[in-house]
Amino acid sequence: MPWYMNPIRTCKVLNRIANRHRHAPLRDLTSVLDLATEKLWRKQECYYSKRASRHGDS
Repeated sequence: MPWYMNPIRTCKVLNRIANRHRHAPLRDLTSVLDLATEKLWRKQECYYSKRASRHGDS
């Protein structure tokens, strides 16, 4: 299973991003975290769709 499917690891990644933007305005931090979360969701959806197509579920 890829790292982005593990909630503990994805939380660590998001926390690292937040720590790097510690001195940035809240608006910038929010937009960066929103983009990172969106990318993680896309990767997870792609993983599940590939997995379903391999198993013939959909």
